[in-house]
Amino acid sequence: MIPKHTIENYRKAIKSHIGDQISLSLKKGRRTITINNCIIENAYESIFVVKICGESLINTSKISVCYADLLIGNARVSIPKGVKPA
Repeated sequence: MIPKHTIENYRKAIKSHIGDQISLSLKKGRRTITINNCIIENAYESIFVVKICGESLINTSKISVCYADLLIGNARVSIPKGVKPA
C-alpha cells in the first residue's frame, strides 16, 4: 500500500528533523534551484524556515517554504541517510 502524502505528514517529518542538515530544491519559474547546505531552523503551522549555510544562487540567508509546495512538487527536501531525527 502506498502511503498518502498529506500536509500533516510533511509537517511531522519536518518537525522531527529541526536542526538537521538537508538539501533543498526549489522550482522558480523555468529554473530549479538546488541548495545543498542548509539547516531546518524552525517549523510553524503552515511553513518551515531553512537557514542557508553555504553559497547559493539566492541572496538571502533564510528561506521560508510552505508545506503545500512540498505536496504539489514545487519544493523537494532531501535528508542525508546518516541523519537521524532529533
